[in-house]
Amino acid sequence: MTTQETTTTRRVFCYGDKQFPDPGAEYTPEHVLTHLRGFFPELGHAKTEEKTLADGTLEITFSKQVTRKGAALPKGAPFPKGSP
Repeated sequence: MTTQETTTTRRVFCYGDKQFPDPGAEYTPEHVLTHLRGFFPELGHAKTEEKTLADGTLEITFSKQVTRKGAALPKGAPFPKGSP
């Protein structure tokens, strides 16, 4: 009879100076990010980075990305009519 051992990598999720424990292997980093967006709306377009720590823990860090609403006008272009 053979036995199979399943090794799971310990994960920790980070955002800013906060750390969140792993909710379970069945949750992907995208699932965790979706959940965190409910508390941190600025993570709407977050970047995800993964790195393995010295003890083998997988650290998954979410960082917000600065975005601009709308499109920028080309340099020297006049403002559209009706603009302030």
